[in-house]
Amino acid sequence: MTVDNELGVLDTEDVEATMKDHFDDIRGCYHRAGKAQRYAGGRVMLRFLVGGDGIAQDVLVIESTLGNYDVERCLVEVGRRIAFHAPTGHKSTTFEYPVEFRSTNQLAVLDADGMKVDHDLSVLMPQLAVCGQLAALDASAIIYIEPNGFPGSVGLSAGTTLDEDVGDCMVQTIRRWKMSATLPGHVMRASFNIPPVIATAEATPRRSASAAGHRRRR
Repeated sequence: MTVDNELGVLDTEDVEATMKDHFDDIRGCYHRAGKAQRYAGGRVMLRFLVGGDGIAQDVLVIESTLGNYDVERCLVEVGRRIAFHAPTGHKSTTFEYPVEFRSTNQLAVLDADGMKVDHDLSVLMPQLAVCGQLAALDASAIIYIEPNGFPGSVGLSAGTTLDEDVGDCMVQTIRRWKMSATLPGHVMRASFNIPPVIATAEATPRRSASAAGHRRRR
């Protein structure tokens, strides 16, 4: 018995032409950053999982220096609607595609002091446990701490599928954190990992019935 595990191949020119047809939608995603456009900018690396018919079965944000979950999720939504030419042999395949966004630079961005951020995270990270498991592996988070001490923008990425409902919950929770790493007139940027299992004093995670019954995947 022969097992054929080869992936299909997409023509690079066809991929570029197809993506170009969707550039307006891709660029439009940045509007979802809202006021964070003043400082949030960077590259988002997307991984497309394409079926044998050329339809995008899923899109993952595997790396991001942008730091804005709303924009990252929009890119996933746009990517899922894209249809490419069928790969060779009509076999499923994957490829990675970078998207770059530039902020308006209205606020200067500096990297936050590691010790202050580490201390804040040790106190605040357990709050994320009630949201549930974000991914099967460690996920990466980037936050932009505004001069008032609150994160004005939060981004998430991972090398595997993210649970969108959990991501929504975590982003909203993180944006309520009061951070000690601040500087007047500047935005402080910090990055950290979110493990699959977060230690917490909570006995039972609090999840609504609707969230438990319907879990979106990103």
